[in-house]
Amino acid sequence: MYSLYLEGLESEAELLSSELWDEGATGIQEEPLVGARCQLRAWFEDPAGLLQRFATFGPRIESEPDVDWEAESRQAWQPFAVGRRLYLAPEWDESATPAGRIRLTIHPGQALGTGAHPATQLCLEALETQLLASDVVLDVGAGTGILASAAHHLGARHVMGCDIDFDSISVARCNLLSDALPPHVFAGSTRAVRSQSIDLLLANINAVTHQTLAGEYARIARRCLSLSGVPDRHAAKVSEALAKFGYKVAQTLTKNEWVALVLCNEEDS
Repeated sequence: MYSLYLEGLESEAELLSSELWDEGATGIQEEPLVGARCQLRAWFEDPAGLLQRFATFGPRIESEPDVDWEAESRQAWQPFAVGRRLYLAPEWDESATPAGRIRLTIHPGQALGTGAHPATQLCLEALETQLLASDVVLDVGAGTGILASAAHHLGARHVMGCDIDFDSISVARCNLLSDALPPHVFAGSTRAVRSQSIDLLLANINAVTHQTLAGEYARIARRCLSLSGVPDRHAAKVSEALAKFGYKVAQTLTKNEWVALVLCNEEDS
């Protein structure tokens, strides 16, 4: 791999970048310089002819060390414990699962859903404390399927997931199948779920969506809600929205500025 460095006017950067792409650049980085000038760094597999082609821009070529980017990426994803029972490990990890913990395979490569975000970890911790073996679980906004997978591993009787994004459901289905788990996920909203058919509803979305779906949550869940993805400044609004439908806060979990709320049906308690 080789880096080609060029210098020119900022006003020339866009056209120059286009010419670099045409020459086969695999990546381009722009850095501003003084005097309305900029430096462009472009990566090439083969530097032949580049010095001549861009001679008017003070070209300089440097050889880059070969890097195994896949290995580098994998090294960045180390297994880690969440809550009291879960152990999250990337799919290629071969380390032993710590005694007393349940291994949950994560699939890095997706934008979200690897368990690294505090909101996801809070939802996993809440799931540990609230799940009953007899529960039917629904993950609203299933994403990559990590919460559905955790519910399976923690012993739920039946687990489903839904997401309005078809691509997310495709990823979730693929991940669950690769983990030898039932891929009971569908592209659609809570409107497709029968009333009072869910024991424990999981949703790691955002505060505004939780408020919007409060009535739907109450319609389909008969016992408990675990809602994450909520900044602490919005937690009160979410709990107030659910209180209108008979759900009260039974547990509050926090990590950094994030909050997960466990709300239980007052009629069921």
